Amino acid sequence: MTGAPFAVLWTARSRNRKTGDVPTAWVGASMTEARASCEGCPLLGGKCYSWSGATQLAAGSARKNAERHPERYTMAAALAQRVASARMVRVTGLGDIGRSGRALADAVVSEAARVGLAVVGYTHHWREAGVAEAWRGRLMASTETLEDADRAAREGWRVSVVVPADHPRLSKPPDGRAVVVCPEQASGRVTCNDCRLCDASKAGPIIAFREHGNGSARAAKRASAPATVVDHGLPPAFGEVSVKRLAQVEADAP
Repeated sequence: MTGAPFAVLWTARSRNRKTGDVPTAWVGASMTEARASCEGCPLLGGKCYSWSGATQLAAGSARKNAERHPERYTMAAALAQRVASARMVRVTGLGDIGRSGRALADAVVSEAARVGLAVVGYTHHWREAGVAEAWRGRLMASTETLEDADRAAREGWRVSVVVPADHPRLSKPPDGRAVVVCPEQASGRVTCNDCRLCDASKAGPIIAFREHGNGSARAAKRASAPATVVDHGLPPAFGEVSVKRLAQVEADAP
């Protein structure tokens, strides 16, 4: 896959307990290139959990191995070597793929669809026209406030937002859209691979990620604008994501 302003490496397997064992993309042939892909993100600079600890180590290992065996770190190789239980590809483990351009976006979506996998990923660059042209309806817009979450939704994005650790599981921001805390965070019984509510190709609620990682409390504090708490069980059906689906995700969890 060419045409992007950065390299994209792929690994077939993952030990990430939250996401599950799924093929994962990693932006950047170097740490500098990966970090450059994130420039402009308000969480960059000590606030992003991806830029600390195990995630950087995993990305560094992939880059080092790819120097010796680049053919093993293509999307095609990752898909061929995926475990049978994989239901999605993760975009990305580190770096923001949003500025890749349309050609790479089309290739990622097409290759995943060819083997029946959803694409689950996020971009902080959703405000940029080129990013929207390439990835809207494919990646989640990653936002830091409920106001921005509403703005992104009005612009046609599926949306995620960082919220405080005590944010209610179900709520509504100012525009009245349903906000659902990530089921993995809310229950600890499912993985992204089980859930796939962040498949941006499908209609659904705003997905809230409770603060976690270095400096995330500051981002979550910005997100804590008044929200109406939904206090009567699960919200009504929203697009292709329904009460039944939310319940089934947790019921099927091991």
